[in-house]
Amino acid sequence: MKKLIHNKLVWICVVIVGILVVNFYQIKSKNEVVFAKQSPKVETVKKNDDQKKEEIVPVNSKVFMVDVKGAIQKPGVFQCKEGERVIDVIRLAGGFKEKADVNKVNLAEKTFDEMVIYVPFIGEETDQTIIKNTGDGTNQNEMIDINHASQSELEKIPGVGPSKAKNILDYIDQNGPFTSVEQLESVNGIGKKSLEKMTPFIVIR
Repeated sequence: MKKLIHNKLVWICVVIVGILVVNFYQIKSKNEVVFAKQSPKVETVKKNDDQKKEEIVPVNSKVFMVDVKGAIQKPGVFQCKEGERVIDVIRLAGGFKEKADVNKVNLAEKTFDEMVIYVPFIGEETDQTIIKNTGDGTNQNEMIDINHASQSELEKIPGVGPSKAKNILDYIDQNGPFTSVEQLESVNGIGKKSLEKMTPFIVIR
């Protein structure tokens, strides 16, 4: 009888141990599932942090100073951001005055540090110097009166070498003075791209 009771106790202990083992593994597996479900949230937070860092970068874009003069409402030095155009700076300066010669200004040109934007008045005779910061900090290009310029003066215009300068002089000799900037496209060797480089540095008189 004692032996039978002993055997029953042994089996009861075995069953209890088995139940405890099963419960242990069930609880462990549930914790792993919960952890697995929570893990993506951690990754999402990291991604959000990365996105915030990317959004901050543009705020630190390059800024520089541009000097605006002439026929505008509020001449002065203005702070600009990288990528802004001449038209953006003109707006900061209050816009053009009533008699501003808007056709003498390249409004689509990108601004850069130490740039000088001069807006002449209609009918104004000026050889206003436009200072260009091209990297060496020393380059200055004067506005060239293309109808009265010499060979050497024409060669000062960006994109105009000895050959193009001679072609300009030959064209004037054969057809008379230019009446518009666009007419320069008729000169041998000058296309639209060349004319875009030349336009900010020439005047027609």
